[in-house]
Amino acid sequence: MTRYSDEFINELKESVNLVDLVSDYLELKKSGNRYKGLCPFHSEKTPSFFVNPDNNFYHCFGCGAGGDAINFVMEIENLTFVESVKMLTERTGMELPDLSNQQRQRYKEREQLFSLNKLAARFYNYLLTETEMGRDALNYLKERGFGESEIEEFKLGYAADEWQLLLNFLQKKGFGINLINKAGLISEGKNNSYYDKFRNRVMFPIFNNRGEVIAFGGRILETEDGYGPKYLNSPETQIFSKKKNLYGLHLAKETIRKKNSCIIMEGYTDVIQAHKNGFNNSIASLGTAFTEEQAKLIHRYAENAYIAYDADTAGNKATLRGLDILSGTGINVKVIQLAEGSDPDQLLKNEGKESFDKLIEEAVNLIDFKINMIVKNKNLNDPGVRKKVLKSIVKLLSEVSDNLEREIYIERAAAKTDFKAEVLADEVEKEFQRNKSRNYQRNREKQNKQTEKSFDLYSQLSYYQKVEEEILAHFISNPGLREQITARLSKNDFNGRTSQLAERLFRGSVISNSVKIDKIKNELGDELLSYWSEILVKQDNSLTKEHILELAEYLSSKRIASNKKKLCNLLSRRELSLNKLNRILLTFYSLNYNIERRD
Repeated sequence: MTRYSDEFINELKESVNLVDLVSDYLELKKSGNRYKGLCPFHSEKTPSFFVNPDNNFYHCFGCGAGGDAINFVMEIENLTFVESVKMLTERTGMELPDLSNQQRQRYKEREQLFSLNKLAARFYNYLLTETEMGRDALNYLKERGFGESEIEEFKLGYAADEWQLLLNFLQKKGFGINLINKAGLISEGKNNSYYDKFRNRVMFPIFNNRGEVIAFGGRILETEDGYGPKYLNSPETQIFSKKKNLYGLHLAKETIRKKNSCIIMEGYTDVIQAHKNGFNNSIASLGTAFTEEQAKLIHRYAENAYIAYDADTAGNKATLRGLDILSGTGINVKVIQLAEGSDPDQLLKNEGKESFDKLIEEAVNLIDFKINMIVKNKNLNDPGVRKKVLKSIVKLLSEVSDNLEREIYIERAAAKTDFKAEVLADEVEKEFQRNKSRNYQRNREKQNKQTEKSFDLYSQLSYYQKVEEEILAHFISNPGLREQITARLSKNDFNGRTSQLAERLFRGSVISNSVKIDKIKNELGDELLSYWSEILVKQDNSLTKEHILELAEYLSSKRIASNKKKLCNLLSRRELSLNKLNRILLTFYSLNYNIERRD
């Protein structure tokens, strides 16, 4: 498939300051002539994510993610290659060149979906605020405490109690029925007929973190013959994935970043009410079970999260699994404990900001909350129940790795249950040791990774591997050196992964005159692609062309000397035939000739 020219891509990447770009998403600190920070693509406590400002490449030594500015934007914003290029051209002020027909069509369709959703949101908003048919929906929102400012900020709307009102409107605006269907705004009926998916509903547009409408949620108004469930959401589309987005993030992200914390709620109205009361770091999870993608998205902006779900939802298994995912990303999770039957919307409307502030101050961390859930509504006077509660607490606390932290939770659990702290501590320690034994290999690998994270970039490498990597890095980034390097070296002069990478580089199947990750991914595979970005991040750009060629000479001479040593060992054997002896001597002569020619 035709792509942008090498010249344009190279010019674009040279125009982007990768350190500045990455700094928009995470904190970077200078480390020698590079910058490092906590990786945005996986959970870690010790920085292993490096950016090399000299060649604009990044690499994470923890998860292996790496690449250039385009690749970074693709990964962190969940964009296509074309969309990433567009975003960077807008950032740098460059003009976007023409696309291939296939790319142009795909890109056009995505742009049309964004435009279509934006227009649908405006249509729903118009029906709510400017028409008689939206009066009941407007009254409903006013009864919930939402006025003009909230309606405007969140672009709330109304889907009329009509079968094809939106469909006819969008078609008149030039959108085809196939595209409207792909956007999830209509449903297919009998005989190839279509009708509006959302009818007689208050509409909540869902935005991505860049502020583009990607989907809708609709709450039905009370009627005698209601259409379907209380809440109806858009299906997955080309531009909407429920597990990768968060409601209200486009409005909350700057406050989240400033406060280093977010408040996560269940519903659309919870978030709107929270913003109305000044809690502008509030978002909703589009479902109670968190996904890794959502957790990583939050971790880009904050290290702390407060969970404000109603009591029943907060304690169910799916929610707790989601909170574990959130915590596993490295986020400090605290749970706001609401009264039975209450939710943030009602609490803020009825009791005001001060009451919610107090609940935030009293929020408990995830372990304490889980202990409360285990004990909640349990008759601890019943021996059988008491034993089950004890086992559940022991299992929970045995998973706490820090000794001091584990001791603190044991004392708290003992106080809540009237278990003797000594007995509880003994049971937890036994289970902890059993876990340690069962998971020995996994724990050892984890410890090894933690040890490797406190490395300097080269501490794990031999001198020869450093030389091999430096030569390949300059081969990739300096087209003028390639012919001279390949005249001196072959893949046999390298070892391990460097040999595999050299084989592909030297035969020209990966690069020509540019470095374009989207071109080489299929050729290299994930492991070698990660190694590619690793050696480029470690590249020493202060080395001169002459120095690199000297290193190439050294590497070649090293292989020749090694081969001569092997031949000498063969010559020392007495059982050699005359033909084999002759071949060895000819090879030996050839090696000597190569050394003398280089000298």
